[in-house]
Amino acid sequence: MFLVLLTLGLRPVDTTTTVDTATTVITEVECGRVQGVNTSTVHGPVYEYTQIPYAVAPVGERRWTHSELLQPENEGDQCWEEEIHKPIPGLDLKCVQYYKETDPVRGQEDCLVLSVRTPTDDPTKRLPVLVWIHGGSLMGGWADEPGYHPTAEFAGDLGVVTVNINYRLDLMGFFSAPEIWGDGKGNYGNFGIGDARTALMWVQRNIGAFGGDPQSVTLLGESSGAGIVMGLLVATDGLFTKAIALSPPIEWSTTYEQAWEARKSFVTDVNCTQETLEERRDCLKGMDIKDLIRHVDLDRGYGFYDFPMAAGVKGESMDYTVLEPTLVPFSPEELGEGGNWRSTPVSLILSNTAQEVGYNTLIYETNKVETWEAVQKKIMDSAKTLYKATEEQAKGNVTARENRMLQAKASRLAGGKGGCKREWWPQLYWDTLTTDIRATCPLNRLTEELEKSEEISVYRLYIKNRPDDYNKQGVQWDTVHGWDTEALFGYGWFQDYLQSGRQTIWARHQRNFAAHLRDLVGMFMRGEEIGDWQPGTTLSYENEDFPKITSVSKKWPQEKECKFLDRRDLLNWPWRN
Repeated sequence: MFLVLLTLGLRPVDTTTTVDTATTVITEVECGRVQGVNTSTVHGPVYEYTQIPYAVAPVGERRWTHSELLQPENEGDQCWEEEIHKPIPGLDLKCVQYYKETDPVRGQEDCLVLSVRTPTDDPTKRLPVLVWIHGGSLMGGWADEPGYHPTAEFAGDLGVVTVNINYRLDLMGFFSAPEIWGDGKGNYGNFGIGDARTALMWVQRNIGAFGGDPQSVTLLGESSGAGIVMGLLVATDGLFTKAIALSPPIEWSTTYEQAWEARKSFVTDVNCTQETLEERRDCLKGMDIKDLIRHVDLDRGYGFYDFPMAAGVKGESMDYTVLEPTLVPFSPEELGEGGNWRSTPVSLILSNTAQEVGYNTLIYETNKVETWEAVQKKIMDSAKTLYKATEEQAKGNVTARENRMLQAKASRLAGGKGGCKREWWPQLYWDTLTTDIRATCPLNRLTEELEKSEEISVYRLYIKNRPDDYNKQGVQWDTVHGWDTEALFGYGWFQDYLQSGRQTIWARHQRNFAAHLRDLVGMFMRGEEIGDWQPGTTLSYENEDFPKITSVSKKWPQEKECKFLDRRDLLNWPWRN
């Protein structure tokens, strides 16, 4: 039925909202009363509550410990001094983050808050709940980042309750060192994952007050946020029933000891050089947050947006979600082996875009290729890095792939059957090739492993639908990392392109993709059948609108190409985090 619906009709995605700040609403949760606002959308009123604390502030002695659910000491008590908890007007409350030396430290350490948006003021309703976990390389972002979160309009459109969460980032959320391990409290890292777990506990105890159903909770994470979703599959049981991981890191192999080795000099760099672990731990926990965060290593983590190993091992990791005894003792991939896990079944969507590592000028200036000669040179240079070989040896390893892919039909790589030559260009080829190596093929393999679990139903999703637009450098967009969430949330990060007069973000093609991707998320949340899409099959969003925008196949995305790459030993470099 879903596929028929996608073939017919086109509903607009109208993100227009009006906030009535004069009309406040009050809801009572376990910790006391919270104040929200009534927001008018084209779908009707939506009630927004922001900056709600869900955990005890992770400051002082609680720095680098797993967060604790905020709850009253005695029944009937409040968790805050004021009679009604109200958000601070105009404040983007974000966790501490630091991008580059010329920028100030942003955010604050007391940051564990969430936002709730609900289309109902009736607490007896039991609407599906969507918990959004933002991406940002585990280094940046926040719950309500403009253009990158479920808004009031989104909640009203889908008829669901949304919860957007903050979690600790970078050094404060994913630090691991002997000084921390030695406290005897099981603190080995993954504090950001622990924060997400605490937020889910809050949802279970409080979401009913907003008309949400605690028995129908779906996680939605993108990029590193999808990595946290994968970690929560291991770290929790019974806190959610469905999960959508868009462009997740695939390989979990870094242990907490290895993460420490990668940052081994940090404790000395911040002048915590005392003789004992206890003294150094006290030093670290007593430091001013701004002095501490300025010592993070900023020269790391862009490897995913380049051919494997181009920046070495250090460049391959944005940050360090780790294998450790407390929360994530084994990799998500091992869930397929059985005997490791939980009693609650979960339905899981694993998705990636066809050109994850694409030339995305909004963020990265890597990987630009303009000619077929430039593509061939990039292949040869990258092969020498991978194989640590001479040019002749590298040439022998990749010539077959190079010839095969350069001669491939445009329809195979550009999307859809019967594609034409004009849809095929060097940048698309390079971005598809590197994405196959880093994301598409490894995610197929992860899907196969997780399918072995009796408790996980895995649905493979593949996004080939790309913009009609050209970027500011005149290169046609491909399906870059984050294009799926752009569509879901109303193309918020692309709004500046609307002003140029020649861009067409809201043209039919883009609106069609946005509306139908939202429909898919809503149907998945409600447990509805989505046409012929079943575990063991792939649903692809094609780069065409008619006769239909989607297709379902019993084959994995790029299956033939992945088999070829595997035979050439080129699938050893999945995205890891």
